[in-house]
Amino acid sequence: MSGVAGAGLPIEIAFLASHGVPPEELRQAAAAAARLGVPPARQVLASGLVGEAAFYRALAAECGLRFSPEAPPLRPGGVLTAILREGAAQVADRPGSDIRFAYAPPAGAPLRRFLAGKLHRRDDLVIVTPSALAAGLRASNAPALARHAAWLDEPGLARFSARTGSSLPQKGLVLLLAGLLACLATLAPVGTLIGVALALGPVFLGAVVLRLAALMEKPAIDLWRDHRWRVDDSRLPVYTVAVPLFGEEAVLDQIVAALSALDYPPSKLDIRILVEESDRGMRRALAARTLRPFMQVVLVPRGVPQTKPRALNIALAEAQGELFTIFDAEDVPDPQQLRLAAARFLRAGEDLVCLQARLVIDNPEDGWLAGSFALEYAGLFDVFNPGLLRCGLPIMLGGTSNHFRTEALRRIGGWDPWNVTEDADIGFRLMRSGGRMADLPSRTLEEAPLTRQAWLKQRTRWLKGYLQTLISHLLMPHHLLREAGLVATATFMVLALGTLLSTLGYPFFLLGTILAWLDGSLLAPSGPFELVLSSLALTLTGAGIGVVFLVPALGAWRRGAIDLWRWLPLLPIYYLLVSLAAWLALVEYSNRRFAWNKTEHGLARSSRYRKLPE
Repeated sequence: MSGVAGAGLPIEIAFLASHGVPPEELRQAAAAAARLGVPPARQVLASGLVGEAAFYRALAAECGLRFSPEAPPLRPGGVLTAILREGAAQVADRPGSDIRFAYAPPAGAPLRRFLAGKLHRRDDLVIVTPSALAAGLRASNAPALARHAAWLDEPGLARFSARTGSSLPQKGLVLLLAGLLACLATLAPVGTLIGVALALGPVFLGAVVLRLAALMEKPAIDLWRDHRWRVDDSRLPVYTVAVPLFGEEAVLDQIVAALSALDYPPSKLDIRILVEESDRGMRRALAARTLRPFMQVVLVPRGVPQTKPRALNIALAEAQGELFTIFDAEDVPDPQQLRLAAARFLRAGEDLVCLQARLVIDNPEDGWLAGSFALEYAGLFDVFNPGLLRCGLPIMLGGTSNHFRTEALRRIGGWDPWNVTEDADIGFRLMRSGGRMADLPSRTLEEAPLTRQAWLKQRTRWLKGYLQTLISHLLMPHHLLREAGLVATATFMVLALGTLLSTLGYPFFLLGTILAWLDGSLLAPSGPFELVLSSLALTLTGAGIGVVFLVPALGAWRRGAIDLWRWLPLLPIYYLLVSLAAWLALVEYSNRRFAWNKTEHGLARSSRYRKLPE
């Protein structure tokens, strides 16, 4: 096989020397593969030395077998991950066809076994590419895959999910409390208001305490930048990058360029661009572009719900990497981000299952709304989240630039496809399974919505997802407490329930404080009881107002963007809009529970950290 030309080369690439590839270039690829610790064929393919179709066409010719650029109709069934790992699938029976098996042995041991197996000149075999085999398997198993990704198969139905909504006891408790409050408010409106305030006081106090704790935590030492600490390429694991796209033609070139700029060995990249089968516009746009060898387009089978987490579950089923991350369509991650994340995972124990990178709004000059959004993100991702994580507490993950151990994701079944804020939900699922999260001091640029309508739709979806997350995790509160522990459960309640209640009640608390200030009752209580209430209200209000301004102000300072401080006076108005979104989320939860309010991207007029296209 391959003759003298391939002498001294690894068996899995030696045959290429007889099919027009210079032996010296193959030797260089083999040496690079040895240095990186990857199979030689993977290095040959990822470097672009030989295209995927050309590689497997040459393999077929070497073995005297037929080659097809597309997989024939395949027999459904089997474990897809195992089939793809070995690269062999059964072909569906067709009249007049003698082909029984499709082979696309992936680089490494399966390819070596195939070459050593002497499967030469067999009429019942056809060689295809791994991409074609994966596409054929998705097509033949589309109904089963759609059910699996939507958690509608047997294992998925056994998991708690936003799909089921609230339980009968939860509905009963809400109705009981609503009825009780209505009666009390009719009999004693002032006393009822005071009672509600006292009952919610611990939740609001918890929110204030968490933010104060985050403020007091000092930033961790950045070994990457301060000490130029870097992991050798040979130690880096294979990394799967999932990029869900739907109607994102406007930012397609930007995300492809950002993915191409990632500073990670190409032979260790497994980038999957996820496109809904029904999204013909994106499919045409991607077909018109030449992608790097380590990028592949994955068609997500039709099904319900048509959501980002359902698409991510398809990517998880086929992921080749030990580590897994997500980038959204408009993202521009730091090129070093994967390296830094891999280094953090290598240094940590197996209990570290998730890292959250820092999201940065890149268009704060596009108006007060974008500027306030940038200020909010600075406080959240540079102060609040890192502070909580350094205290060993869970956070509400952002929807992008989350880095996971792939096996940890598979253990919990992936993302809840019915939750419209799947990022917040999966963080707590991982925590309940015994994992922990940490901060990743690496930035990903994001685009803030420009209009109030677009911003409201996005924030309504987020808060609706918070409500879904709260309800689904509290379906069996005793299980949550047993699995997460008291401290993490209390933190979850403050982050989820506290955020929703404070956001919904913000206009009323603000109005009540203003009225109490104007009539003098806030500062001049008439009795001991009112004195206690007034003192508590003043303390909580003062601390709350303080952290509302201090957290984003410190975040902007840490980012070196103190010009964002000019938006601080507008935060009270900004949070009124957040409250409106929360009330809209309640309405949507009752009549459009699973609706995904899509945010349009590619509309930014300004950029702080990068150059916008002309």
